[in-house]
Amino acid sequence: MSENNNLDERLQRAFGASGPGATDSSVLDVENLQKRKPRARNPRMIKAATNGSLLSLGSLAVVGLVVSTFVNPVQEPLFTLASSDGFAATAESDMRIGMWVEYEYLVGDGLSSEPGTGPVYQMVLEGQPETVVAGLAEQFDIAGSPQQSQYFDPNYPGYVAGPEDWTGPSVSLTWNGTGPWYYSNPAAYPEPNCTEVEATDGSGEVYYECDNAVPEGDLPSAAEAQEQAAEIFQATGLDVSASDVRVLSNDEWGVGVSASLRIDGVETALEWSMYWAPGPVIASVSGHTAVPVARGNFDTVSAVDAVPRLDSGAWWGSPGPDYYGFMMGTESLLREATTDEGIISDEEVVEEPVTEEEFGEEVDPEVLPEVLPEPSLPEPIQPAEPEVVTLTVRSSDSTLLLVWDASGNAWIVPGYILRFGPEQWDWNAVVSLIEGIIEFPEPIEIGIMPVPEPYLEGE
Repeated sequence: MSENNNLDERLQRAFGASGPGATDSSVLDVENLQKRKPRARNPRMIKAATNGSLLSLGSLAVVGLVVSTFVNPVQEPLFTLASSDGFAATAESDMRIGMWVEYEYLVGDGLSSEPGTGPVYQMVLEGQPETVVAGLAEQFDIAGSPQQSQYFDPNYPGYVAGPEDWTGPSVSLTWNGTGPWYYSNPAAYPEPNCTEVEATDGSGEVYYECDNAVPEGDLPSAAEAQEQAAEIFQATGLDVSASDVRVLSNDEWGVGVSASLRIDGVETALEWSMYWAPGPVIASVSGHTAVPVARGNFDTVSAVDAVPRLDSGAWWGSPGPDYYGFMMGTESLLREATTDEGIISDEEVVEEPVTEEEFGEEVDPEVLPEVLPEPSLPEPIQPAEPEVVTLTVRSSDSTLLLVWDASGNAWIVPGYILRFGPEQWDWNAVVSLIEGIIEFPEPIEIGIMPVPEPYLEGE
């Protein structure tokens, strides 16, 4: 496969022999690392917050162990949580928005009442974005110097190597948050061959017929894709083995894989991905630049005490891929909500046809406006009563969740997956840190337009 010839040589040239993937993650030679200066081309070197020594991402499993095991006293919040879209992200918020449904959560017998402790990591960007892009460009054989994107904005600081007009391979980087980067090769899927065709109805209209045939060429097997992806993921900062790479798709159109950043042995929501088109040609690769820096261990509430937090979306976080076989949480249960009348599903919701009894005669749709009676003042508005759906939390998993602060930084924090039933999608995620470690933003006041007086009951 021409795309991967001399891969080891290129990786060493781009990131140095001491870069990610070159160090056995089970052995950390701190003394030698302290003697060496970081290579300018290695975007994945970080300073450990505990001792100032230089660690490569291949040693991230050790970073979590370097931090002392005492529980940090809460002096002031570590960060202010970002506001959630659509409602006030505050612990005191009791607002329920969404199709007039109110959830009531009950604690099941399978939950523990024991509190605990958990680690907190901040995803940190270090170095210069141009250096990161230069290393990625050399990894993917992209010519040209790194530069600011033509779409650069202080709130969206983008950098790129290669053309941005889709005329050739390029790699782009956003220098905020987790520092996401993306490599793309337009040649992987050539433009379809389209021809003009005149309509046969005599209207003179012209439309296009395109040949969307599957590109010709071989594809890597699932095992080959896992091996190749592991090499490239390691070279770009992810400490991973082939067995950790998941095959997401494998058909005639291509092969797609992904792997997640592991912290303390737990897969997080930060993923690397890679896709091959027939040829084989590497069509795209993506990953993250930020590295997790341990900020300490903190007290956590028990699973029982975490259940009331489901009343507010403020405590929600993103878990790793293990929980997204079917990407839905509590809201998926809305499609089969238990009511006094039994189970209601989408299939049972039908529109009732207009009957003759309602209008006195059969209604012709074409003359409907002439048949309808004159509009009258609507009936007084009655207070809407939300449907109450009761969910019992039956079990929980301890995990790590991804959350965002008000400055756009990512954090990995301890949390629970609270399960309502046996199905894979019957869950919701909640942060388990005790109150005071995360500061919540001010509630968002949503104004409600007053109802006109003539519509009010009794007026």
